[in-house]
Amino acid sequence: MIRPAVRLPPSQPPRHEVEFRGDVRIPSSEPGLTLGADLYLPKVTHRVPVLVTLHTGRKDGLGGVAASRYLRYFAERGYAVLYVDCFGIGTSEGTPRPLLSPGEVADGVSVVQWAAAQPWCTGRVGMWGLSHGGMTTLAVAAERPPALKAIFPVMGWTDVERDLVHPAGLRGGIGMFGHLSLYNIFCALLPPLRGEDKENYESLWKERLEKFEPWFADAWQHPPGHAVWAERRIDARRITVPSLCVAGWRDLFCDGMIAAYQQIRAPKQLIAGPWLHTFPDVAPVGPFPSAVLACAWWDRWLHGRYPRAGTRERTATFFVQGAGARWVRAEQWPPEKKADHVFVASRSGHLYRSAAGSRPSAVATVTGRGDPTVGALSGLTKHPTDRFGYPLDQHDDDARTLTFTSAPLPEPLLIAGRPAVRLLLGPGTTATRCVLKVTDVDEQDRSLLVSSGTVDLAGRDDVVQVQLDPTCYQVAAGHRVRLVLAEADIPRLWPAAEPGRLAVRVIRGPGDYVGLAAEEYEGRQATTLSLPAGDPEALTDVVVPVPERRGTAGPVRDRWEIARDHLRSSVRLTVEKRDRIRFPGDDRDFLAMTTQVDLGVPEHHPAAARMKATGEKTAETPDGDRVVVRAGIDMGAADAAVTAEVLVNGTQFFTREWKWT
Repeated sequence: MIRPAVRLPPSQPPRHEVEFRGDVRIPSSEPGLTLGADLYLPKVTHRVPVLVTLHTGRKDGLGGVAASRYLRYFAERGYAVLYVDCFGIGTSEGTPRPLLSPGEVADGVSVVQWAAAQPWCTGRVGMWGLSHGGMTTLAVAAERPPALKAIFPVMGWTDVERDLVHPAGLRGGIGMFGHLSLYNIFCALLPPLRGEDKENYESLWKERLEKFEPWFADAWQHPPGHAVWAERRIDARRITVPSLCVAGWRDLFCDGMIAAYQQIRAPKQLIAGPWLHTFPDVAPVGPFPSAVLACAWWDRWLHGRYPRAGTRERTATFFVQGAGARWVRAEQWPPEKKADHVFVASRSGHLYRSAAGSRPSAVATVTGRGDPTVGALSGLTKHPTDRFGYPLDQHDDDARTLTFTSAPLPEPLLIAGRPAVRLLLGPGTTATRCVLKVTDVDEQDRSLLVSSGTVDLAGRDDVVQVQLDPTCYQVAAGHRVRLVLAEADIPRLWPAAEPGRLAVRVIRGPGDYVGLAAEEYEGRQATTLSLPAGDPEALTDVVVPVPERRGTAGPVRDRWEIARDHLRSSVRLTVEKRDRIRFPGDDRDFLAMTTQVDLGVPEHHPAAARMKATGEKTAETPDGDRVVVRAGIDMGAADAAVTAEVLVNGTQFFTREWKWT
């Protein structure tokens, strides 16, 4: 049956003029200390619902400027909108807290309660935000403040350890310890930039400089498995308000965001696109008008227009990657399955499709030495980058790992859900972790990343069940499926100190395989890959209009390089990112940020791996002062140093250094 395509609702024209109020003071969870906020208030004579964002990307910085188009968009359509600086950031009082500390969540609850009580508010509150703002949205919703009635989390996370700092419980790489640590220093140490804010809060800023501790210190001092991380996890099962969740297939928080969507106990919708870590409306690939859908979501849930009692909406709109790329909609995520396509790994390096009723082959063991330089070709899909870093051809990395490849597929295969690997380890395994990838191998032997997952092998049994990241990807007929097993995934993970070996149990011959229980199979077991095959009949095509592009960003000059030195057997990665906001009608920058992260990993001595990250953020204040915040990070396997300095009009105003060994 051919289903008619769904058309997304058009953007509603603006209905109201907007009054801007800067430096609104809101009580924090700390008695006597307040948070600073920007308020966008529609000029109306009646009360309106309010939308709240609590973010570490300060309101007078790159984060707030980038979000301003959406803040105004919602306000023009009848909502009061608050963008609030986190505790110790911008004009908010206090000293910056660690990521997702209990006080940060309590601040969010305090903001919701304050906003609901304002004379211009109906008492109904929505909360939303991208990245850190998405995380605070989920965390506050899990606390269930009565005034909070709906949420719109965009690429947030629920487990700060496993989603960000230490992926899969292993020491993280340049994402947290490089990019985000630099950004945290810039946001915390930059003084208030607006004229009135500078006058009122200069003493607050000077006091903050002396007490500031960077996110890097918190991440470094709390290794994988530390009790502090469990205290900061969000239980998405506690969220009972209608939730419009946004995830990116190539985003570092894809797994956590979709898991949160599945756990939320309320009417909910999912939007999942082919994005890196960016707002969907301005994504360079597959842009999507999420602000339009969010406004419709607010209209529905903040104005009391509920569906009939007892209904529980769980629709999902998502992008099919690979062959026949398109937007589709299903009644749920994951969509209905036709079947699980199960493949078994063989000694010859082939993946054989299992078939019911066949006799299994005898079992063998294959081994491979871990290569600590593997992973860079997977791109920056697990990093906080927004415009560049999509996966490259995995072929060269595949050649350095254990791989198992299927025959050409006789028909297209729609993978929709979480691929799963039943990994059977043999004697001789010394690797401390295993990185598993599924790739799509085309006719030119290019290997295109579909999904990946990581498991810590320390203390594991011989049989390890691994769930890979959720995805929706169609493999074309004639293409092959490849299972890749590696020990490294740089720059997402810090390399293991010593290369290990993976010994994997597989079948000897090419016969079909039946995954019987161990007691039925007399101990003969082999590694298998299971791909959830979606039912195309359960999907409806969606017509997505191209969002309007506008903004004040200047030209982009980003750089991403991967250099392999075959003589020295090492690899070096360089990621340089430039962001700038310009004065309207002028070629000068009033905000600019440049960061560069270099990671070098020697193949035969990974304990000598080293990361150096440097950057600066410059700002020109309305009264002509030029402020520069510079930061540097030097990190090895067992030592690290962080430096920071502030210059005002070329004169050093502040400098500090942190060291750990």
